Amino acid sequence: MKIQGLTIIFIIIIVPIVLVVSSYAQTQMDSLDIQMRYDTALYDSTYDGVKAFQLNTVNNKYSVVSDSMKRDVLASVNAFETSLAKNLGVSRLYR
Repeated sequence: MKIQGLTIIFIIIIVPIVLVVSSYAQTQMDSLDIQMRYDTALYDSTYDGVKAFQLNTVNNKYSVVSDSMKRDVLASVNAFETSLAKNLGVSRLYR
């Protein structure tokens, strides 16, 4: 066989392999990018929820009363959900 024939066979074998591996690598990079964005949104939303809870309870002398504590926790959860919806780019999260 001439070198030209071997070159054509080599190209016929290698090109599909390179295309599949490149597609797989791109999919993995896209997945990591999405995962990083979701993780960042979740961390930021968690921080906002904890910060809201701290702000609601810092000067509340009735924070040991169950109704007041329930209100503070619900406000924190609402802050978390609002922040998460904003960070994910949706208008509202549903329960």
